Amino acid sequence: MHVSSWLAVVGLVLMLPWVASAQEQKVQVQVEVVLASMKGSEVEPPELAKMKEQFQKQNFNFTSFKRLSLEVLEVNAKKSAEVKLPSGTNATLQLLGMKDGIATVRVAIPRQPTLDVELGRQGAVYQKAGKYVGGELILVLSPPAK
Repeated sequence: MHVSSWLAVVGLVLMLPWVASAQEQKVQVQVEVVLASMKGSEVEPPELAKMKEQFQKQNFNFTSFKRLSLEVLEVNAKKSAEVKLPSGTNATLQLLGMKDGIATVRVAIPRQPTLDVELGRQGAVYQKAGKYVGGELILVLSPPAK
């Protein structure tokens, strides 16, 4: 399957709290790093069962999903926010703009295509982040849990 189709695993757009001042716009983004593999059938934590179902609907036949990290980042246009990946690299997120409650965020991961994603209404965005210990790292971008 083509790399860019990882982005479209779920219908995209998230409702993100944001602040727009005269000088700066910013959004809060929850970022999970998940290891998806075909080794075993572990789904940890259980909330990742929904992700597993979504992947199966899209014919991604991973059987194991394990959360490796979870953090909330403030993403703005002036400075990239970084997520450390267990593979030893960093993913960077940068706000490109806001329009009608939808944030456009650039996601850059070494050795992966740089993508601009729209975050605004509902759901989660899944982005491939490279191979790791016999599986694939997946970034899950969503609104912060309340």
